Amino acid sequence: MAWPLMREHGYLGASLEDGRVASYLNETPLDEALQGACVYDLTGSLYRFVSGEDAQGFMETLCAGTRLPAGSSAFSAVLTGDGALVSVPFIVRGGASEYMVIDPGRRRAMLDAWMGFARSIEQDGVMPFEQASIEDASSLLVPLLVCGTRARELLGDYTADAVLPGPGCVASVAFDDVPCVLAALDERLGDAFIVFAPPAFSVRLFRSFLSFTYAHPQGMASLERFMGRLPWQGQLAGDDRVIVGRDALSAWGIVRPDAGFIGSRGL
Repeated sequence: MAWPLMREHGYLGASLEDGRVASYLNETPLDEALQGACVYDLTGSLYRFVSGEDAQGFMETLCAGTRLPAGSSAFSAVLTGDGALVSVPFIVRGGASEYMVIDPGRRRAMLDAWMGFARSIEQDGVMPFEQASIEDASSLLVPLLVCGTRARELLGDYTADAVLPGPGCVASVAFDDVPCVLAALDERLGDAFIVFAPPAFSVRLFRSFLSFTYAHPQGMASLERFMGRLPWQGQLAGDDRVIVGRDALSAWGIVRPDAGFIGSRGL
């Protein structure tokens, strides 16, 4: 399947696996790349747009983490009914009824299937989330992850005097006068941002990022190592059933104290 940046990756000698960039020819080692800025194209990740009248209710039932106000983001545990951990996607709430769900990890297909199942749950013959729409977001905005010691410097070169969002915050920011959505990730990852760029602008932006000598394109193998800084990542390395206690999930900040989500009783 072609996507907006596929030709660019070809120019860089990318190795593609399962519709994603696995690595690049002569890729800079991660530790060295992080001294500057790493640039990842997250295309091929689980990437869903959830919207509609029932979007908030669906997302707050599906996700065990913080109930997000509009303009915020967070990693959130997603659990099965008996409390097993499905995955920990990154959730962006852009508007009252608009969410982005993105998961580049190994359990992304499992999460995708679980989201579809959870949306179709019936209670007394009624589907409470019937008005929640789940769409593939790939054609809407291209997600580029920028992280590393100089990530803020790199993004600031495009945004002039605009204040970049802090961890857990989302903002609409103009990159060279083109409106994009910018979401700051968890502070445990250091300076790390996802730029959601219009597809027609993504090639220009990607090329421009890489024109800086300290910016390094990185593949999914590198991303897996980078995300390993998050405390739950080791639990999600395989396809086996994963059980993690509430105390650990709470300490990691990916489950809330109330019982209004799938799996709360199982915990």
